[in-house]
Amino acid sequence: MRQDDINWESQLWRYISSGDGDNCPIYDYCNLRKGGHWCIVDHNEYIDDMGYVINNNLINLQRGDVFKSLRSCKIFSLVEKLAQKHLEIGEYESPPVFDSLIESIGWPDEVEVRLVPLSAYHGALWHIDDSWIIQLNKNDNHSVRRLTLFHEAFHIMAHCYSTPVFRKIDSSKGSFNELLAEYFTYNILMPENWVREKWAQVQDVNKMVEIFNVPKSAMITTLRSLSLIDSSKLPMISDLGQGNKYSIKPILEVG
Repeated sequence: MRQDDINWESQLWRYISSGDGDNCPIYDYCNLRKGGHWCIVDHNEYIDDMGYVINNNLINLQRGDVFKSLRSCKIFSLVEKLAQKHLEIGEYESPPVFDSLIESIGWPDEVEVRLVPLSAYHGALWHIDDSWIIQLNKNDNHSVRRLTLFHEAFHIMAHCYSTPVFRKIDSSKGSFNELLAEYFTYNILMPENWVREKWAQVQDVNKMVEIFNVPKSAMITTLRSLSLIDSSKLPMISDLGQGNKYSIKPILEVG
């Protein structure tokens, strides 16, 4: 591995280790923000929603606009590189990304995935002894569970390679790190170059959902973040309606 490849990933984990989980760890010295770039940390009203996988039927049009602003931010660009790295390790060159990709990540601990009925969450994460257990809501459809799976996979990497803050049940800490996990999920399942290429071919949201095997809401968020659809396209997706929002709340239990 090239030295620069090692350095960027080490930098990402250092950033996460130095943060409090709720705020961007480079906020105080971010030249982009100082130059007037929109920063999500200055808009806490968006963070809680942005940090969670959302229900297949829920369309929040602001999510795409927020994701667009995050693409140029330093820490989010490093998270995007992390997603690209693992796609390369898994030898993926086109969608869809299979769930089995997490097996090629090279965990230092054992990781087990379990389907369980959850009433309030898409998923949860447990660390017991030297093992990780990812719980996925069996009541979700497969495309939603995929987002949950890679969201939790990011948390495991963050725990193994940094000192992250987790959002625990009944805790307000860790919302920014939830957003990092969400951003990783979107970039590993819907990389920008793949989305642009496939959209140019099909120009249809439903076909994109089938190609990438993701919830329609997630695909619309990504397309809007890349300025591939805008308000003039909304009539073609108006049948989605509004749904209930569920969250992922990592539960960290160290035994």
